Amino acid sequence: MLILTVSIIVTLILSFITFIYFKLIRSQKRVYDAFRAQGVPGEPFIPLVGQLWHMNEANKIGKGMDYIVNLAQKHGSYFLFGFGPLTRMILVEPELISDVLSRSNTANYQKPPDLINIVKPILGIHNLLVSEGDEHDRARKMLNPAFHFVNLRSMVPIMSNETVKAIDSLLSPASSTNEVNLEIQMSSLTLSIIASSAFGQGFETTPHAKESMCTTFNEVKDVIEYRTLHMISQIKFLAELPFWGKKIVDDGAKKVNDFVDQAIADRRSGKSTSLCAGQDILDLLLNAVDDKGESFSDQQIRDEALTFVLAGHETTGNLMT
Repeated sequence: MLILTVSIIVTLILSFITFIYFKLIRSQKRVYDAFRAQGVPGEPFIPLVGQLWHMNEANKIGKGMDYIVNLAQKHGSYFLFGFGPLTRMILVEPELISDVLSRSNTANYQKPPDLINIVKPILGIHNLLVSEGDEHDRARKMLNPAFHFVNLRSMVPIMSNETVKAIDSLLSPASSTNEVNLEIQMSSLTLSIIASSAFGQGFETTPHAKESMCTTFNEVKDVIEYRTLHMISQIKFLAELPFWGKKIVDDGAKKVNDFVDQAIADRRSGKSTSLCAGQDILDLLLNAVDDKGESFSDQQIRDEALTFVLAGHETTGNLMT
């Protein structure tokens, strides 16, 4: 019996090692070697960890972006980078990035599964960020009106009002004697603007909605960043284990999803209205139809709305800081 148990354990261990080798080492080394054979520069291939350890150390001292900039100065406008166990090519040349993002080349560049694993807990999979093929094309056409100038201009009063509130808060007596973390302030400001533009009156009048959303988004973002830099999110079976902050991500995602579901229900029933001069993002999502006259499902509306809010506030907040 003991021999049988030991044999089973040894078999499982060997199977696991074999899986790791073929799935996460051999296959990625072949990708790395293929690019290097074509003259693509890059950092050395390090199995499983890649350059994430160095990037993590740089992030700890606030030098994460400097680390990437230094690699670009070392290698040029494109180079290989070990994103944990995965071999990735980093592009920093605008023309190369434009080529990848061009609508005519979408079939040549698929969104990597590790990206989907990273954002799926909070943004879902039915959004412009991660969807592919017909689903992406349909959503893009339906969402085009959201970027029309007349709709963007109608959101300017929200931007002005939220900015005035933020300035008043910074100039208040309570803030004048304390240090202010501008990264947090700018992140909160951009989230407030985008969420108010997306969800309208409900976001303004629901008790503590703004504070709760800001806090939850930041908590989830920090945990997702930690899990990504420690190679957890990139490996699917590790990402599903109930460790390394997964409960924070799951609880945060549920809280945000519940809020958006309620916002959708309130707008459908007429309990909330847009704060914009015209339609806000939620109105546009609810009223959008495709070539067949079909609308978005509630799941798609939720995922698209959260993508607008989270992606928009994160990039703009960092730029302002």
